[in-house]
Amino acid sequence: MPCPLPCAPSILQRTFIHGEGIGAATERNLWNSGARTWGAFLDRHRAGELCNRRYARLAPLVEESQLALGRREIEFFERRLPSGEKWRLYSDFADRVAFVDIETTGLRAGFDQITVVGLYDGESFRAFVRGKNLDDFPNAVADYPLLVTYNGATFDVPFLQATFRGFAPRAHLDLRHPLRRLGFTGGLKNIEVATGISRPSELRDIDGFEAVRLWHLHRGGHSGALERLVAYCRQDVINLAPLAARVAADMPARIGCP
Repeated sequence: MPCPLPCAPSILQRTFIHGEGIGAATERNLWNSGARTWGAFLDRHRAGELCNRRYARLAPLVEESQLALGRREIEFFERRLPSGEKWRLYSDFADRVAFVDIETTGLRAGFDQITVVGLYDGESFRAFVRGKNLDDFPNAVADYPLLVTYNGATFDVPFLQATFRGFAPRAHLDLRHPLRRLGFTGGLKNIEVATGISRPSELRDIDGFEAVRLWHLHRGGHSGALERLVAYCRQDVINLAPLAARVAADMPARIGCP
């Protein structure tokens, strides 16, 4: 969403770690030297400062980065950012995020099946249910450049790829990794408690095993089982939004970004 007043540069506009040969220490050195944004780096480079070979290679990439962000080409950064740094995408693409969580019949992608996919875009929630509208999910999520999950790199995305041929998010942020860097470990519910996020009392005792049981109860004709399963999935994806905001707010200080 455009700012009515000049905005402070986002973390992405202060990112150099996607450049060849630029690690965390070099990025901090750039910030500490005064090159705190892409524009500041280019100004100093063109003025004859920051002109060693590494920075000479970096300058064209920074210019490309400015253009790519202006065109909102998230794939440009997805390809170049280290896997643990995808959180830097969130602030610039927070207006077009799909928070996604799946429920399954078990833990083995390619063998067990997805039962429910929940998609929340920060305003509305949609459920995609096996036997009803599950096949509508790929087209629905394609509208969003950034997919946000918790533990999705090892669980949700492999299941989605096994279920939907050719499924590949344009960019994917797995919150598990930056949250761990902030000191939050364990399952999603543990992290919710640690960060002050609450769930309705009727959903607090549901976990992944209960979600499997609810699906089988639904398949057996048990009234209300599917509604309870979808409510559980809905809470999972809705609670990803404040966690993503927490990551975006706290991680810059964690990496020493001024």
